[in-house]
Amino acid sequence: MDTSMAMTRLEAALDQQLLVAGGEAEVEGAARALLAALAPAVRQVAFDLAEQAAVEVAAQLPGHEIDVVLSEGEPELRVRSGASEEVAPSGESLDARITLRLPPTLKEMVELAADQKGESINSWLVRALSERTAQGSRQRGGRIKGTIET
Repeated sequence: MDTSMAMTRLEAALDQQLLVAGGEAEVEGAARALLAALAPAVRQVAFDLAEQAAVEVAAQLPGHEIDVVLSEGEPELRVRSGASEEVAPSGESLDARITLRLPPTLKEMVELAADQKGESINSWLVRALSERTAQGSRQRGGRIKGTIET
C-alpha cells in the first residue's frame, strides 16, 4: 500500500481548489504550509484505513488472520491461514512481553523465515527461542538418562 498516493491525490485536490479560488500567492503559500503540516496526519489516516481493511477482510475470511505490517515504511496487509490462539511450545499462554531491538537486516531475515513457515513473526520467534533454549539446557547441566557400561 503506497501512502504517497494519498498525499499526491490530496495535493492534486488542493491544486484544483487553488485554481477555483484564484490562486493568489499568499493563499497558495498558506495552503502549501497547511498541506505540509497535515502530511503526518494523512499518513496516519492511511494506516488507520489499512487497519480497517484488515478487520473487514478478516471478517470475510473465516479461519484466516490479517495483519497490518510495515514494509519499507508503508502499511501492508498479510493474510495467514489457520488462525488460532498462539500458545508457547510448553503449553503456556503468551502473556509476557519483551521489547527487542534488531538490526534492519536481521528483522528482514526473521520476517522472511516466519513467512516461509506460514507463521506470525511472534510465533516463529517463540518457537525458535524455545528450541534454542531447550538445546542450551541440554548442553549445560541437563540430565542424561541411560546406563554407562565399562
